[in-house]
Amino acid sequence: MRVALDATPLIGTRTGIGVFVAELFHSMQALEQEGIDIEIAPYTLSVGARLRGQTQGAWVPIPAGKAATVWRRFKGPRIERFVGEVDVVHGTNYLVPPSSHPRLVTVHDLSFLHEPVAASGPIERFDRAVADAVNTGAVVHAISNYVADEIRDRYAAPDIRVVYPGVHPRPPRTEPKGTSPVLVTLGATQRRKGISDLIRAFGLIAQANKSVELHIIGPAGDDENRTNQLVGRLPASIAERVQRIGFVDNEERDRRIADATILVHPSHYEGFGLPVVEAMASGTPVVTTTGGAIPEIAGDAALMVDPGDVDALASALIHVLGDEQTRAHLIQAGRDRSARFSWADTASELIDVYDSFL
Repeated sequence: MRVALDATPLIGTRTGIGVFVAELFHSMQALEQEGIDIEIAPYTLSVGARLRGQTQGAWVPIPAGKAATVWRRFKGPRIERFVGEVDVVHGTNYLVPPSSHPRLVTVHDLSFLHEPVAASGPIERFDRAVADAVNTGAVVHAISNYVADEIRDRYAAPDIRVVYPGVHPRPPRTEPKGTSPVLVTLGATQRRKGISDLIRAFGLIAQANKSVELHIIGPAGDDENRTNQLVGRLPASIAERVQRIGFVDNEERDRRIADATILVHPSHYEGFGLPVVEAMASGTPVVTTTGGAIPEIAGDAALMVDPGDVDALASALIHVLGDEQTRAHLIQAGRDRSARFSWADTASELIDVYDSFL
């Protein structure tokens, strides 16, 4: 079975979607080497990547931001023109090209409807792309039941398959963590990520806890200015304990998650919440919110508060920092919960979806 797979998210800085596509690609290659009937034919939608020599597989000479409009207007070109004959087409990032074969489109979340955006363009583009995929007969892959319900409600999609992303198992930690407690949060400084809530909560707990630090890991987003302003308003003795680390590679990301005293994920909305599962697999306690799919993914293995409730977030962090028994419970519950998610299972279940089309 030959599958055309959109590898565009592999270009440039790896966001959560880029991680998803990379892990899916590698896991399917591993299954192919084990004798599973699967061959991936990657394609890239990016003019800039072509100029920089960064394309993955076949190059489709249509910018990703224009692709849905081109396909809607011209009903083509079909993806077979670029990758050759395939059995299935998998659009991994909201878009799926025309084809004479069955098509699957991955919808990671509907954050474009939840997150304030300065211009209406991004909302309309993503919304229309998903609607086009559904209206032209593509089957939808949702990464959680929560997202599946949202898609069903908004687009009346008749066929939605839920397959969770995965996580790599981590060996139990043998070295003790540092003596000073460190709160780590992962994600771009977007409003929906709730990092501004966390900074306010940190200002409350750091007054009494003179050694706790906050490490913010991720690129700048639409809430970057407000994030900087909030840090700047903290007393100097507290602000100096906030580290803005920016984007890091996978190895550094894993190390910082494992070294954290608590992984804090204060998001207002998530379609899955990969950092939550990564922290659980690493043996790091998680404090998060009930935003979006997080309760479905975290179960009872994290301490959760309502999104945007700064006082509740601060109280939860104070409780976990001060109670060794709670931390131990969250660590064990998190390891048990994370065992439900694996990239090998993700790849295998999506191959089953492909097979169901044939």
